[in-house]
Amino acid sequence: MRNKVTTFREKTGWTAPELAECVGVSTACITAIEDGRYDPSLFLAYDIAEALDAGVTELFPPVTEECDSMS
Repeated sequence: MRNKVTTFREKTGWTAPELAECVGVSTACITAIEDGRYDPSLFLAYDIAEALDAGVTELFPPVTEECDSMS
């Protein structure tokens, strides 16, 4: 999942360990989310968005591709 967590985190001046502590996860978890290697749960996505004073869809933009198999 593409995301803008790093951009928003850097705007706040926070480090990955600071964000991790704020939302109650490991630094490795935040790093994996930022690198696109881990998709957070909806609850964690909301916690990160709240911590960074952003909307969930700002941090995790929805995919806009149409699904051909649904037509």
